[in-house]
Amino acid sequence: MRRTAILLALVLSCALLSACGKSDYASTASHSSAAAASTTQGATRSVPPTRERALAFARAVNLTAADVPGFTVTPRQRASSAGERHLEQELRSCTGSQAAGGSRTTTTVAETGSPDFELHRGILDLTVSSEVSVSLSAAQAAATLSAIRSARVRACVSHYLGQLLKSQHYAGASVTSVSIASGTPPAPGTTGGFGWRVTATLAVRGLHVAFYLDILGFVDGPAQVTLSSSGALRPFPASVQEELFAKLLTRARAHGL
Repeated sequence: MRRTAILLALVLSCALLSACGKSDYASTASHSSAAAASTTQGATRSVPPTRERALAFARAVNLTAADVPGFTVTPRQRASSAGERHLEQELRSCTGSQAAGGSRTTTTVAETGSPDFELHRGILDLTVSSEVSVSLSAAQAAATLSAIRSARVRACVSHYLGQLLKSQHYAGASVTSVSIASGTPPAPGTTGGFGWRVTATLAVRGLHVAFYLDILGFVDGPAQVTLSSSGALRPFPASVQEELFAKLLTRARAHGL
């Protein structure tokens, strides 16, 4: 199931970190929201942060091994098959993050994540990681937040997640359903938060096994911070998830761009 979590997180990151580009979503974010984000963060936010500053911010915010005692660090993996790359391109096209002519638009100064952390105890199988993306401006990050919250992006991701999961092989298991629920976790002092829960059900020898992936995040000025956690059979523990989300929020506010 670990590869499933990685693939799901990859596809969701594709949608969450680059949902707008020069797409329709950039214009759907309200002018008042973007203006409020720029104003409340100060005049310095009008100047794009340097890549060095953005990377320093990401390193200060992202999760470390000390944040998740008992978990082990595992190498990050990325989708590499032709089929997976094709699905990613289709998803970008569906969400509007593909520029005319087929090239991906560039509105990101820097983007980096923590290692993947994993915990195995009996039937317990949990993974967690974080990601920080810094846009050229607070207005662009606010537009991305608007896109993430849209029904269109959720429908695109739901469709392609189903295709992605059904293209994988699970030693006799088959995917019977994939669903996405959205919410808005509190992120005081920021532009706003977002949350998705992906639930996939696999049929294995007549039994149905649930797999859960939670994507929680917030936008703060030009920065988007995302927490990804997954669990097989049961969701990632809510109390631990809330604690880690709060740590990311506190760090982002303390090291604001």
